[in-house]
Amino acid sequence: MKDFSLADVRLFIKAVELGGLTLAADVLDVPKASASRQLQRLEASVGHVLLHRGAARFALTEEGRQFFETAVDMLRAVDRAMSSLYADERALTGRLRIAAPTYAGRQLLAAHLPDFMAAHPQLQLSLELGNGHVDLFRDEADVLLRLGREGCEELVARRLATVPMLLCASPAYLGRSAAIVTLSDLAGHAFLIGGAHRRVGEMTVPTVGQPRSIAAATVLHCNDPDLLLALARTGRGIALVPAALAAEALEKGELVAVLPFVPLAEEEINLVFLPGRRNSRKIRAFVEYLLDATQAERPAGIRQIS
Repeated sequence: MKDFSLADVRLFIKAVELGGLTLAADVLDVPKASASRQLQRLEASVGHVLLHRGAARFALTEEGRQFFETAVDMLRAVDRAMSSLYADERALTGRLRIAAPTYAGRQLLAAHLPDFMAAHPQLQLSLELGNGHVDLFRDEADVLLRLGREGCEELVARRLATVPMLLCASPAYLGRSAAIVTLSDLAGHAFLIGGAHRRVGEMTVPTVGQPRSIAAATVLHCNDPDLLLALARTGRGIALVPAALAAEALEKGELVAVLPFVPLAEEEINLVFLPGRRNSRKIRAFVEYLLDATQAERPAGIRQIS
């Protein structure tokens, strides 16, 4: 067995966790063109094929399974050792400004910020929760949580989690029209959705694989899912909201799931920062901490994926 690169091991572990080399390369900011070469180099170093990979199959070999179990422990030990070497002599100072949508911020930050603050007592945190647009280029924040990938083209985006989504409406609203049995039955309804305004009179249902465009009577766009939920309760239309946020209203019978058997694409939550600040110690520490923390403890209604 030859010596191997820790970067290659990290890529292999992440590919196994996410189920694909492309996803792993994206999360680790590795050029997709080199990801396959890194895996081949690792396999050459250990002397075994570690992954079956092809158009229809991506799975560990028996040797890959054995190596994966040991490699995860090894990499965690190395990361802990490196962190302990620099924790005291390179304490983080200054101010870190964090911005996040209200819902995502409450779900992902409330449980984990106390430990981060305790680990870095000399670092001053500024946290702003809201549903307005935050412009990193105007220096309005150092790092932000953003729903979806739209607008991230010129930024570094680390996928943190995915949020299961749900179509729902009040019994009173649904009682005013014919039963909704198929996607086509959604035509002509009023919709309450987040995100930016697109085509007038059209609703895009984010079905898995291929989003479906539906002719709508009206579409109300709002970047506050709590408000969308409140409007749905009053019978103003069919809302597309995080499933966990609607759970209590569903249980009370205030809302009813619409087409619950139709799988909807989950909404991404990304940690985003400027490329020029990739080497900022305070940003890197926060991003890596939150990725690790949410992997260890998943908030209700949000599935960690990185």
